[in-house]
Parts: sequence; C-alpha cells; structure tokens
Amino acid sequence: MVNFFSNYRLRWLLPVFQTARKGRRAKGFTLLELLVAMIIGSLIVVSLLTLVVELTETNQRDAARTQVQQDMQSAMDYVAQDLRSAVFVYNGECLEGNGEPPAGKDFATKCNGIINHIPVTINDKSRGKVAVLAFWRTKELPESIKKLCEDNADFLGSQDPQIVTDNKMTKAKVPCLAGHSYSLVVYGLDGQESAIWNGKARLTRYELSQFGSNPTDQDDQTVGFVDPLAEPELTFEQWPFKDDGTKSVNRQLSAQDANKPGLPVGSAFTLVDFVDDTPPGDPTKEPKCDEFGVDDAIRERSLSPIVTSSPLFRSFYACVRDGGIVTQILGPTGKLVNPPSINQDVLLVLKGNVSGQSGFAKANDNSERISPLQTRVLVRGIVGKKDNS
Repeated sequence: MVNFFSNYRLRWLLPVFQTARKGRRAKGFTLLELLVAMIIGSLIVVSLLTLVVELTETNQRDAARTQVQQDMQSAMDYVAQDLRSAVFVYNGECLEGNGEPPAGKDFATKCNGIINHIPVTINDKSRGKVAVLAFWRTKELPESIKKLCEDNADFLGSQDPQIVTDNKMTKAKVPCLAGHSYSLVVYGLDGQESAIWNGKARLTRYELSQFGSNPTDQDDQTVGFVDPLAEPELTFEQWPFKDDGTKSVNRQLSAQDANKPGLPVGSAFTLVDFVDDTPPGDPTKEPKCDEFGVDDAIRERSLSPIVTSSPLFRSFYACVRDGGIVTQILGPTGKLVNPPSINQDVLLVLKGNVSGQSGFAKANDNSERISPLQTRVLVRGIVGKKDNS
C-alpha cells in the first residue's frame, strides 16, 4: 500500500519537475549566445573608441593648422610693419648683385649685391640658407650713445670747425645731431636641419646696425658697418662702394670710412618656424611680378630673390618696385647723384607647412602646405622725395 502511494506521488511530481526545468532553460542564455553578445559588444566599443580617437586627432590637426596659419600671419604682420619704416628696399637684382661698380661714369650701372657684404651664414645655400629681402631703415641711437652726445654737445655746436672735427663723437662718425643712424635689415629662409626647430624651414631676420644693443662707448661699433649716405654722392644701390675718382673702394674694408673695418659677423635670429621649403617651380610655376615693371626685364629684376640666383625656396618672396639701378643725374657739385625718389611699394608672399607640428609627421615632406599669405606694403620712409606739385 505504501509503495502504491509512493509510486503515485513520483508519477505526479515528475511532470512538475520536468516543466520547471524547461522553464528555467527558456529563461537563460547558452554559451554561444553569450559569446555572440560579447563579440557584438566589443565591436561597438571598438568602433566608438576609434571614432573618439579619430575625432581627437582631427581636432588636434585642425588646431595645429590654425596655429601655424596664425604664426604665419603674425610673422607677416611683423615684416610688413618693419618694412613700412624702410627708406630703401633692394630688388632681386641688387640683392644678388650684377658686378662690382667700376670707377667713373659707369659707377652707377652696377650694384655689387647685399649678400656679398653680410655674414656668409645668412646666404649659405650649401647649408639650406637663402637671403630673400633686404632694406635700409633708420634706428634710434642707444641710450648710452645719446648720453655721450649730450656730454659732448658743446663741442659739436662749436663755431670752430676744427673743434667739431676733433670731437671724439665726430671722429667715431656718430650722428649725434640726427639722433639715429641707418640700419640694414635682411630677411631670409633657413632650411637647415635643426634639433631645436621642428618645422621644414624658418623665417629669419638679420640686422647690421652701427651699434649693438648696449655699446660701452662711441667706438664700440659693429664690424663692417658704414653709413650708406655719409656723403651726398653715395647711394644705397652701390653700398658699400664709393668712387674715389680713380677706382671703386669697398668702404667696409677702409679705415677711413668704417670705424671697425672688416666683413660683418654674427647670425640671424629666427622669427617663425614651420615655413614651407618648396623648391621653385614645385608644384607651381615661378612667381612673376607683373605689376612691378613695364617690361619682362624690369619685372624679373623686381622679384626677390631673382630667378637667376637659383633660390632654394619660394615659400617667402617679394616683388619690389624701384629697388635697383637708376639713371643718375649731375648734382650741385658736378658729381652724379640719384634722381628724386618716390615711395616704393612691396608685395610679400609667405607660405607655411605644418609638417613636424603636433599631429603631423615631419616625414610628410611638402604634402601639408597651407594656403599662402599675401600683403602689399607702401614704404613710408624716403630719401630725397620727389615733388610732384
């Protein structure tokens, strides 16, 4: 009897347990389902992370491009402001030079080239350096020299020419009365490999002035500096040469003209990094200064650096109006002098390259150029202005 009830209870409970087991199986996940879910989840996470990384890199690259473009604009503004205060700007022909000025009537037909009278490190093509733009501007005398001028003011204002001539400031060729002297400024490009700078090339600035930043006395002058207009017959174009009647003389090497004779030394400082180092003609043609001359010859001479000088780069160049050889006229003393001048205008073009900047490998070469900047500058300074009234 007991066995009957036991068997009956088991037969009754067995379907219940089987139904419960089926319910539990329907509500769970198999191992295969879990693996598929994990794979899909991983793909979604990886996709989202990849998107985040790409967005971050894109923002970083855009920020780098913007920063380089802003740096190029700041550099262009600096050069333009510097150029506005110039009194004479050299074109490509006189920057490079077309021969040493001969003595006599043909003296004014040649300009020896500014690059031959500045430190060789500024225009050393074997090291990836090239001079681009050169001009003269006025520079205020240092405070220490002004003080010396004040201390010697009585001697400078004497009615006795001998006293004035014997004055130490006069002997040192210090322009105390003017309060300023001329200064030669040269902008160039430096494409030499550097452990300091990350860009392809750099825009540099060099200045040859009469005095350094803090001279100790009137004789503490820069080697190789000579006033370009110390005498009426002297010219910017033929600097640093003069015609003594029998031969042309390099005034930089003459103790009679230079307080410290010799070739200038020193180096340029870097104005901005990440300038493009595009070779001429790649990928665009050589630039032309169509508005700066009445014929092809004048337009070619206006381009600085000039095409025939085979410049290493064209990422920074200028078109200069009236910056070269002019036909001289007879002055009051019977010597040849420059005719009355007009204000020069200069077109500047500068192009950057983000290669080497954050997010851009330097090995990208010239594939990361940015749009070139362009500005036109009217030179305010002038010597012997032409009267058009």
